[in-house]
Amino acid sequence: MKSILLITLLALTYTADPEQCLKEKCPNEYAACQKEVFGCASAAMKCKNQCGGDDAQCMLDCALASKNAKLIALAECGHANCSEVAFTYCDIQICVESFKQECMTSQSLQSFQCASTFLQRHSECQCIMEF
Repeated sequence: MKSILLITLLALTYTADPEQCLKEKCPNEYAACQKEVFGCASAAMKCKNQCGGDDAQCMLDCALASKNAKLIALAECGHANCSEVAFTYCDIQICVESFKQECMTSQSLQSFQCASTFLQRHSECQCIMEF
């Protein structure tokens, strides 16, 4: 049962990728930034390295400090639409217990829908992406 739980949680992590969220929810801003390799894209990489890529407020502050208009537009869009993807603190044990209670029966996965939407309901559990 533990292996089913871990595999399910790991399979869900792709949906909690900050960059993927930017591509989906800020496509115009993301594309504009990617086209400006030596301006916006390099500044974005610097911010990602500085902030770890998972702190929405740090990324926004870094973008504003860069003074790059395209990066600022991307960061503002990301902050508005993807900040739930970023995480600040996560207790893995609590997340595993929550997943078990909500989505597992004693023998197997209770519902694929429950599992597939778990991270949307529990943004505090984004740390699962680390594994």
